[in-house]
Amino acid sequence: MNIYVEDNPEQNRWWVRMDDCRVSFNTSIEAQAFVERLNARLNAPHTLDMLADCSSRPSMATVGKPGARMATQADIRCAKEA
Repeated sequence: MNIYVEDNPEQNRWWVRMDDCRVSFNTSIEAQAFVERLNARLNAPHTLDMLADCSSRPSMATVGKPGARMATQADIRCAKEA
């Protein structure tokens, strides 16, 4: 993933670009803090055990259909940790 900060003087905004996505910030300090935190999370050690703790989720094809599984507390916890 390519991550970089660019400024937009016309709009007085700072943008953090992540490939095709971008996030707007009021100051360069906020933008740089976001980049540092994002890089720290991306570079943090990840194990298969962390992924195995999250139960499987229903595919989009099953959402809203009879018998489709509802989100569990484990799903919500895993989403918050991500």
